[in-house]
Amino acid sequence: MEVDGDRESMPRVPENESAEAAVDFETAVSATGYGLFNVLLLMAAIPAGWTTVFDTSTTAFIMPSAECELDLSLFRKGLLAASTYAGMICIAVVWGFTADHIGRKYLLLFGLMSDTLCNVFGSAAQSYYVYLSFKFTSGIIVGGPFAILMTYIAEFHGERHRSRVLMWTGSLFALGNVAVPALSSAVLPRAWSFSLFNNSLIFDAWRIFLLICALPPFLGFVAMWSFPESPKFLMTKGRSEEALKVFRRMYSMNTGKPEDDYPVKILRVENVAKLQTPLEPANRSSRDGSRRSFYRMKFLFPTPYIFPLFTINVIIFASMTGMHVMKSWLPQLIVILNNFDPKESDDSPIVPTICEKLNVQAIEAFGAQAALALGNTTETCIPMIVSTTVYTNATIIAASAVTGSFLVGAIVNKVGKKSILLVSLVSGGSCYLGLSFSPSTTIFLVLCSAIIALTGISTNAITSMIIEVVPTSLRATAVSVTLMTGRFGALTGNLLFPILLSVSCDAPFYYIGGFLTLCFVLAIFLSKYSGKLP
Repeated sequence: MEVDGDRESMPRVPENESAEAAVDFETAVSATGYGLFNVLLLMAAIPAGWTTVFDTSTTAFIMPSAECELDLSLFRKGLLAASTYAGMICIAVVWGFTADHIGRKYLLLFGLMSDTLCNVFGSAAQSYYVYLSFKFTSGIIVGGPFAILMTYIAEFHGERHRSRVLMWTGSLFALGNVAVPALSSAVLPRAWSFSLFNNSLIFDAWRIFLLICALPPFLGFVAMWSFPESPKFLMTKGRSEEALKVFRRMYSMNTGKPEDDYPVKILRVENVAKLQTPLEPANRSSRDGSRRSFYRMKFLFPTPYIFPLFTINVIIFASMTGMHVMKSWLPQLIVILNNFDPKESDDSPIVPTICEKLNVQAIEAFGAQAALALGNTTETCIPMIVSTTVYTNATIIAASAVTGSFLVGAIVNKVGKKSILLVSLVSGGSCYLGLSFSPSTTIFLVLCSAIIALTGISTNAITSMIIEVVPTSLRATAVSVTLMTGRFGALTGNLLFPILLSVSCDAPFYYIGGFLTLCFVLAIFLSKYSGKLP
């Protein structure tokens, strides 16, 4: 990220114009340059951006350790993994309307602090349903701040730097996928514990892990507190003097010059009405925001948008299903495989396959209550042994997947998004279909790593293709609908996976693998429409 070189290329505002004529947002923000303020904003956004990753990933790592205390059956684990996505779906639309009404900063701070409290109280939950409620609430809270955060960051940058900064932001946020398993490997295998309230509440390693996972939203809250409200939002609300103060502060931090040297003196008030479509209702009250959004959605469905949008939503549904199911269940599957007893293969000289290891008896021993004959009345939970290699392997897989995403990002302009989408879909589907035939745990883990990387790449590729099939006035609505569909895929995938796994080991792998392969076929036809719509 260049800093010094960008100061010399700042757009020059003529002195007579800066003193008399009002300038628009793009001119004003570009005149602030790119420097210390922008770098500090990006650094402060990292823990806030990691919040969503932590909230959707931590459950996968604590379930093997918490199964006895929370009485976790196989289906209960799936419900727990899906609960955060359910919360995101329930209230995602409301967050956007609220942010447009009261501002980005304070809603972001509210969400981060609320999520911090949710994680702290959730770590002390003594029953499954209490913890499930906190995870669902956490999903409701965190579903908005991530989208708000990306908007907030974008509105501090001019057109020249905006795309590059958002790319860096997404890459830094992706590192959170490595931070979660790395943290779990450092905490969960330890024999740490402490008690509160005369031993009525005992915090062992998995509860301590959840407490530590409350740090990203808290650190995000502390870091973002010192930054101002979005100048773009202030201008759209007619608060041009406040926006001008923000620009002056940015200019001074980026250039090292006094705030009074900022060349822009008057800002042009943004005309919100310009953002409306010709057929959109004129009423702009905040309580009518939901009605206006659904009114705008109907323009997405007439031809020629219906087929490409349908295809995009099907693909992102399958991609996010494949990615989040694997991320949520990988630690569980590794634990089962590590606890496999060779005697269960009926003394066959043939090396057992992965599906022979993931047999019904192993799953029941891992997820259910095992009854012990202790006076014929006592039942004791017998968890499987959780080796440190579980977390080490998960960390390596996450790091490999993130590295793959970085490499693809470097070649996307040369290869093209459509080609990357097609390759990632057919490769991801093939890897899923091949899981049940894995001859060893090592091959299984390699395929899992490839699946997480490929489905993540296909998700990013299909999301970016929305701009090629939807006009500018409908893109924001189309992105919201698409992300909602993807989260619904993650929700249903986590619910179906334990059910299908209980029926047959092959079933969940064939379901997702076949779905991704079908999406590959659909994506071929999608390429005929890309870039040709008005």
